[in-house]
Amino acid sequence: MSFFDALFGRTRLKKPQFDPFFRLSTAVTDLEAKGLTFAGAGAVCCRPSEEMAFADALRQAEDVTRLYADEHKLPIECSDDKENFRWIVLRGPAEDVITGLHALGDTLSDQGYGGALLAALFPFRDRNATSFLVYNYKRGRFYPFRPTAREDRDEAREIQLQTLLSPLLPMEAELERWYPIWDNPLSDS
Repeated sequence: MSFFDALFGRTRLKKPQFDPFFRLSTAVTDLEAKGLTFAGAGAVCCRPSEEMAFADALRQAEDVTRLYADEHKLPIECSDDKENFRWIVLRGPAEDVITGLHALGDTLSDQGYGGALLAALFPFRDRNATSFLVYNYKRGRFYPFRPTAREDRDEAREIQLQTLLSPLLPMEAELERWYPIWDNPLSDS
C-alpha cells in the first residue's frame, strides 16, 4: 500500500495468481486416474464494477474468450446471478476449457481488473455425484466443494478430496476459506 492509498483510505485489490490455475490442465489426467472425471465445463466468476472502464474491459475479455471458443468450437455462456456476479462458462475438453478461461482472466488482469476475478469452478464426476474444484484467484489455491442437496455439503468427502488432490495442486489449507458456491451455473453439469 502506498502512502497516498493509506492517506485516502484506499485499498488495492490483490492481483490474481494464474500459475496454479494453469497447473490444473496437466493434473486432469492424474485426477481421472484417481477417480475424478472432468465433467466437460468450467466457469469464472467475477465481481462487476460500476465503472464504465470495467464494463469495457469485461466486454473485451469476453470477446477474447468468445474468439477462442469459436476457434475451438466450444459453447460459451455469459450470465449474471441473483447477486449480480458475472459468470462466464465454457464447455468442452479440459485443456480447451482451462486455456479459454485462463485467457479470460489474463485479459481482464491486463486491463487492470484482475482483482475482480473471484473464483473459477470445475465440476468433476466423483462416485456418481458431482464435486467441484474451486480455484480462489486471490489465494492462488484450489479447494473441493461437494454439494449433496440444497444448501448442504459433504464435508467429509471434501476433506478426502483435499488429501487426494494435495500432491497434484496447491490446496487451500484453511478450511474456513472453503466457501460454498451455491446456485452456480454448473450445478447441473
